[in-house]
Parts: sequence; structure tokens; C-alpha cells
Amino acid sequence: MSLTMTLEGAGVVSELREILEHYDLGQLTGYEKNERGFVNVAYAIETDAGRRYFLRKYKRGIKEEEIQFEHSLIRHLVAEKSPPVARLYPTHEGKTYLHKFEGEGDTQGVYYAIFDYLPGEDRFTWVDPICTDEELKNAAATLAQFHHAVAQLTPEGKRVEPKILELLPVIDEYVRGCPARDKHTLFDRTLFENLPSILENLQRTRAILEEPEARRMVQLVIHCDFHPGNLKYDGDQVVGLFDFDWSKMDARCFDVALALYYFCVTWSGEGDGVLRLDQVETFLSAYQDWLRGRPGVGPLDAAEGKYLPYMINASNLYVLNWTILDYYGKDVDPQEYMIYLRHHVKFLRWFEDRDNFARLEKIAADLTGS
Repeated sequence: MSLTMTLEGAGVVSELREILEHYDLGQLTGYEKNERGFVNVAYAIETDAGRRYFLRKYKRGIKEEEIQFEHSLIRHLVAEKSPPVARLYPTHEGKTYLHKFEGEGDTQGVYYAIFDYLPGEDRFTWVDPICTDEELKNAAATLAQFHHAVAQLTPEGKRVEPKILELLPVIDEYVRGCPARDKHTLFDRTLFENLPSILENLQRTRAILEEPEARRMVQLVIHCDFHPGNLKYDGDQVVGLFDFDWSKMDARCFDVALALYYFCVTWSGEGDGVLRLDQVETFLSAYQDWLRGRPGVGPLDAAEGKYLPYMINASNLYVLNWTILDYYGKDVDPQEYMIYLRHHVKFLRWFEDRDNFARLEKIAADLTGS
């Protein structure tokens, strides 16, 4: 279906046309804003050359070295041809991104990039994905392919965000300071009521993940946002993996844990915050099976299996931190963010249950030999 241009979007049309002047991709004939993202602004665009592309306008404040990191990763994955990712298009100057300033008072500027438009269906978002077993298995295999492809990669640039073990103390400090930022909504009241249990959970998780053995876990480039909303499907098959702007060097175990958190935690009804252990087993088995017997990084080892449950808990804290930072840093709907906050708190309670933890620990041990 062709994209369209409207009078209401005259300013957007002007902006997109100006961006395309820096590329050899033709003239703009249609566009559609992507409404799924929380961080960057993005558009599907069409040109008179009869092609569709994906144009991203990066969030303000991103560092050039972070874009260099992301783009060197994408170029590497395109060369590897697995997993399936969208290639980047160069500007007339040969760069894979464009830096423009918006008016005389803009000293920071804005970055843009244009990608192939991936085929397939945007079937899920990061909230409440309900995946079939085959979708889970193929997603897990895609993550395994990603880790296999990047195992020896030394990317250009650098992601500013610290690794998870260095980030947890930062999260701890920020969460402790939230009462001073009180917006006097139900979100604030709920957060403050649960602050003692959140901080206690943070302290225990930090203590365990600061053990020397945890610090020796496999480090590589991680996706760091591997959720169903960043995959495209054709039937049960994954035909596209995208959104690498959160990628960084970190523990491979954290990437797997964060994926398990996104794919396998229930969002709705009485089950909100519950980690579906049958799905954990399905996803983790498929991940391990894809890497087993292949040269390179290999499946999760015993040490990674030992710390995987704690990394899943750290994943909840990681996304909780995003929720809190967004809530206090932007003008957002408190009711919407209450949904996220309750989800995090309910998972925390699930994880603190000894029976739940024991079952999760056994699955991780059985599948990694720990």
C-alpha cells in the first residue's frame, strides 16, 4: 500500500525532503510516522524510485560516538548475513548518518539515518507480547545468531550507558532520590510505598552480581533491547531484527536475561508480573541448542546459568529505571506509567518468592549445566 502526504504534515514533508537531498534515493512521494517508538522519531518513506525506506530521527542528546557504535554493528551484521537486519544508506559525503542543526540557536544538532525497510509483520510491542512456542524458539535462535555474529567484533565508537554491573549503583542512587522529585500523583505514591522493597532488592542483586565469578562472564556486544516489538515475523519465522541504538558492550548473560524478561513476563490480569517458566524453558532451550556445537561463543555456560536468575531480576530493575527516568524527566501520562510501575513491582514480588526462584534456578541450571 502506498504511503501518503498530507497538508497537516507540511512541516514534516519539508523536513523529510531536505534530508533526502543528502542521499541518492530519489524524491519523497509519501511517508507515514512510526507510532511505536518511545525514544526516537521514525518514518516509513517512499520515493519516486519506487522504494520504501525507514528514516530515523535520533533523540536529542545522543552522542555521535553512540551512533558510530550502532552503525558499525549494523554494517558488521549485514556483512555476516545473519541475523536479518536492515542495511544503512550512505549520504553524499559517505557517512551512514546525517547531522543537521535546526536554526541558529541550535548548538547540539539532530542526527538522522536511513535504513532499508524490512519485510515482515510488526506483530508485537514490548508490552504484553503473547508468543507461540515457535515464535519464541525462532526469536531465541535469532538472539543466538546475533551473539554468534558479534562474538569477535570490536565496534567503532562507544555507548555512553554503563554496563549493567556499573549501572545498578547508579539506579540505586537515582531511586533513593525520587521522593525529592515528587509530582504528587498516584505514580509517586505507589513508588514511595514500594521504595523499601525496591531498594532492598537492588542491594541483594548488587551484592550477588558483584561476585568475582559474575564479573568474569562472557562480554560481547549485546542488543540490550531484544523484545518481540523489535522483531519482524513472516509466519513463525523471524525475518528482521532492528533497533540497535541501545546496543553496548556488556555481559552476554544480561542480554539473554533481558530477552527472557521481555518475552516471558505476563502483563495482564492476575498474572501481571509473573514469569512464565514454561516459556523461559522454551526460549532458553532454543538459544542453547542453536549455539551448541558451533565454533565461537557457544551456549551459556555454568557460571552464566548460575547468575541468570539474578540477571533477569536486574533486567526488571533496568526497565524500572527507564520507567522512573521517563516519568520524572518528561511530561508523561501518570496513568500509563502506573501500568509499567505496577508491572515492575509485581515481578519483584514474584521473584522474591522462594518457590518461584527455586524453579527458575533449576531451569537455568538444567539448561546450562550449572
